[in-house]
Amino acid sequence: MATIDELKKIRLEKLARLKSLGIDPYPADVHRKESIIKARRMVGKEVAVAGRIMGMRGHGKILFLDIVDGSGKVQAVIKSDVCSKKAVTLIPFIDLGDFLAVQGEMGKTQAGEVSVFVKNFQIISKSVRPLPGEWSGLKDIEERYRQRYVDLIVNPEVRDIFLTRSKVITFLRNFLDGDGFIEVETPVLQPLYGGALAKPFITHHNALDVDLYLRISDELYLKRLIVGGFDKVYEVGRDFRNEGIDKSHNPEFTMLEFYWAYANYEDLMKYTETMLASLVKELKGSYKFEYQGKELDFTPPWPRARYRDIVMKYCGIDIDEASDEKKLLAAIKTKKIQLDLTGVVGYGALLDTLYKATARPHLVGPMYLTDRPTAFVALAKRLPKDPTKTASFQLLVAGREILNAYNELNDPEDQEKRWRESEKLGKKGQAEYEAVDEDYIRALEYGMPPTAGWGMGIDNFVAILTNQPSLKNVILFPTLKPEHVQIKQEAPGKHESLGITYEKAKKILEEYIKDPITRMHCLESEMIMRALARHFGENEEEWGIIGLLHDIDWELTKTDTKQHCIKCVEILKKEGATDYLIGTIQSHGYGQGFGDRYYGPPEFKGKTREGRIQHSLAAAETLTGLIVASALIQPDKKLASVKPESLKKKFTNKKFAANCKRDIIMECEQIGVPIDEFLALGLKALQGIHTKLGL
Repeated sequence: MATIDELKKIRLEKLARLKSLGIDPYPADVHRKESIIKARRMVGKEVAVAGRIMGMRGHGKILFLDIVDGSGKVQAVIKSDVCSKKAVTLIPFIDLGDFLAVQGEMGKTQAGEVSVFVKNFQIISKSVRPLPGEWSGLKDIEERYRQRYVDLIVNPEVRDIFLTRSKVITFLRNFLDGDGFIEVETPVLQPLYGGALAKPFITHHNALDVDLYLRISDELYLKRLIVGGFDKVYEVGRDFRNEGIDKSHNPEFTMLEFYWAYANYEDLMKYTETMLASLVKELKGSYKFEYQGKELDFTPPWPRARYRDIVMKYCGIDIDEASDEKKLLAAIKTKKIQLDLTGVVGYGALLDTLYKATARPHLVGPMYLTDRPTAFVALAKRLPKDPTKTASFQLLVAGREILNAYNELNDPEDQEKRWRESEKLGKKGQAEYEAVDEDYIRALEYGMPPTAGWGMGIDNFVAILTNQPSLKNVILFPTLKPEHVQIKQEAPGKHESLGITYEKAKKILEEYIKDPITRMHCLESEMIMRALARHFGENEEEWGIIGLLHDIDWELTKTDTKQHCIKCVEILKKEGATDYLIGTIQSHGYGQGFGDRYYGPPEFKGKTREGRIQHSLAAAETLTGLIVASALIQPDKKLASVKPESLKKKFTNKKFAANCKRDIIMECEQIGVPIDEFLALGLKALQGIHTKLGL
């Protein structure tokens, strides 16, 4: 089979030949009068259509082409005795993927297929790169995201997803417009971010010499418009959050938010049912459809459940009794619930972590989760009968939070007080908190009428409507690592650059790590790092040393974990390690959260991992815990009994081995290794040393 370069060379030669004949392969003017869908209804009449060649078949002196435009597909029949002689001479120059303009009479073949019987045609855009189907197909999912333009050409079902997305947004706009809402635009660049708990992107305005933030939410500016006298406003816009990327999150996403003066959250629940159920019925022809193997029923009215009752049902804790951080931690310990509390500071964050780990995965919906605690809904009005709860709800579908809505807090004193409390949590180490927006407080002081507000992630809802497991599938150009950006801090080329040989590394481990479990963890990390090195074509022994020694100071720091990854400097320097080796080992302690529960040192606050080797180490050493835990629940407690598909299920079940941080394991995808492939690679690596591990 010819390579892509060989095929491209042939096409470039055809291009050059066309130009030498005085034919412009990229003309500005196109002879096109009808779309293909319109032309198909004009049997017996002359038509002029244009599109891309997506199929080509020859039979003697007849050539059959499948021509596709944005409206549909039609067969073009070129007969050498009917088509113009000048056009016939161009046949050797055309290829799949070229754009043609064809003129002729619509008719039907003997087989009954509606076709254009071509009298003339022109090449209007010569394709010099063959479509993937011609040489290897477009199978790699990241390549499909990166080259969405090709994905749309060769996979018609992908185009259908984005047509559905367009219909969803159009429907929602029309629905709101019909009810008297005004569509507005609010700033994307903001001097202070707010309206949600999220990390912002920061940029700098040169002329004003100030830092600005890409908005994380539209909320505060839309409510300023309610203060200004608009009763009903909405915005469909892009928001930006400087957070991780996974199947449910993309740093750039589309939100619909609306605010309705003189309404309350009960009104919004009824309105939401009417709006979204109508949308589902229009798209699907029914209120019922399947999402990832589960039937969803959007027939209104939808079930409702209070937040307190749901938490009680799924983890047995009454949040009215466990009413502060200390009591809730004690209840979690009593119930023996395993949670990853890295970076979790304050009652609200702790409660939210508990709910998301134990309750939310069970909520298929569609259903409303109401009366969420005041501790983590800083912009919602309190319930009059219970000020610890808010007049709020979420719509949950298939375990996903589709939208948030609530009675908007319009008491400026209470709003400022809540933001001050949030800032205090930030000072204690909570990574995401809301800051006081003095201008917004000033707006509230002028008076805002009772208002209910609503915000929905368009991407999330479209993913459910189109049965897609990942948001990337419903975002035309999802955020990806740039294709040709040089990876930072690649491993040095020579083994000696670490300053430590493998034999010496083993002796250092024996000296500083006596606990057999910790020693096994280091060995497991070494094996996965070696497997990754082979995958990338890197120095296997160097990567193995890094994995073996990554926790070298653990026994010295396990009772004072803020020294973990700090004491290692002294140990490794004494043994002759280079700064590169030390820095790489320290990096696995970055980004673990802050505050009293942060196991890493304060010196690492704000540091993030960079480059292939650092992401590899963090993902590898974290994955070991998940694999071993999966083996220990097997009847024979053997690694051989763990299958890649069962390991994937354990990975997606965040309650299982909850301390194995999934977001760190997912760093494998930042270095180009899909999660399924990484899980299989790590499992195979540990199965290779099962005798040493006793598993």
